Amino acid sequence: MKIPFILVGCGKFSLQRLEILINSKKFEPTACVDLNVEEAKQNLKSNKKLSYLANNVFKTISDAKKNNDSKVCFIYATSNSHTELCIESLNLGMHTLAVKSIATNKHEFKNLIQTHKKHPDLLLVQGLNNQWNEAATQMINLVKNPEGIGKLLGGQCICWGRQNLNQALPPDDVTMEGMFYYSLACHQLSQLVAAKGLPKFVTSYSQSRVDEEIGYKGVFGTSGGQCIFEYGDGVPFSYTGTRAGHGNPFGFASRWSGNWIFHGENGDLKRDGGRVQLYKKGNLVQDLFLKDLDNKLIEDESRQFNYFYDAILDIKKNKWIQENSLDTWILMDACNESSIKNKKISVEELKKYYYT
Repeated sequence: MKIPFILVGCGKFSLQRLEILINSKKFEPTACVDLNVEEAKQNLKSNKKLSYLANNVFKTISDAKKNNDSKVCFIYATSNSHTELCIESLNLGMHTLAVKSIATNKHEFKNLIQTHKKHPDLLLVQGLNNQWNEAATQMINLVKNPEGIGKLLGGQCICWGRQNLNQALPPDDVTMEGMFYYSLACHQLSQLVAAKGLPKFVTSYSQSRVDEEIGYKGVFGTSGGQCIFEYGDGVPFSYTGTRAGHGNPFGFASRWSGNWIFHGENGDLKRDGGRVQLYKKGNLVQDLFLKDLDNKLIEDESRQFNYFYDAILDIKKNKWIQENSLDTWILMDACNESSIKNKKISVEELKKYYYT
C-alpha cells in the first residue's frame, strides 16, 4: 500500500529525497510545496522522473492539502521554518517527518510538542540519517544487547566534521546560536540515544570561532562542542565534535558517523567509520568491516523511510522511531542549555518542561 504524501521544499537535497521516496514504492507524492513556486516547477521539470509533479506545486501546505488527499508530509526547508511547517502539517492531520532540526530554540520545540500532544495518533519524527547504516546498526545492537558489552561503564565519541559553509547567503548553521548541536552533533547524539537512551545529566561547552574561509562568523555554539553525559550510577560518556574543516579527502559528510569507544562489564567496543570491533577477555572476538554512510546518503535515507512507513502502519509497535528522534532533540538542547548557563543540566527535568 503506497501512502500519499506532500513534499515541502524543492531544492537539490529535497528532490534527492523525493526520488528515494518514489523508488521505495511505499510512498506516492501528490504535491510539492515551495515559497518560490515557479523555481520549484523548473527544478521538477529538469528531472524526467519528477516532471509530472510540476503542475502540482503550491505555496503552502494548507493549499496542497486542500487539493490533494495526503496522509504524510515530508519537510526539507530551512531550519528556522521547520517548526512552523511541522505545526501546520500536524494540524492538517498528517504524519510528519522533517529533516533536522525540527526546532532551533526552546520556544519552538515547546510549541511543537504541545501541538503534537493534541494529535497523539500522528507521528512526529525528526529526520536523522547517520544511525541507519550497517556499521551504526551493528554498534547500536552490540551496546543494547546484554550479550554485547554488558552494563556500560564509560565511553566516548569523537566527530571531525568537514563543513565549509562560506556561502553568499549564510545558512542558519553559522548565523543562529547553538546550531552545532542542533545540526551536526545531532547525527552522533541520535546514535547514542538509540543505543543507550537519554543520560541523566549533561555538562557541555561550546566554542565561538571566526573562520571566514569556511564561513564561520564567531556566533556562539556554531563551530564545535565538548560534553560529559552522566548515565545511571554516574557512568560517564564523553563527546567532542568540531566543524573545523581544513579539507577532507573523504567528502563532505565524512566522519559524521563518529569514532566510538564503549567500555562495558562484559566487553569493549570500538568503532572507526565502518569498522566495528568487539573485545572480550583480552581477545578480539568480532572484527567487522561494514558499510558506513552511503554516497549521497541514499541507502541511509531509504532505511529511515522504511522504518517511518512501518510506524505509520503500526504506531504502537514502531513508535520508537518517534521517541528516539524527539529525545535526540532534547539531548541536543540540553547540550546548548548547559553551555549557555555553564552548569550541569538535568535531562529528565528538561524533558518534563517540554511535555507539561
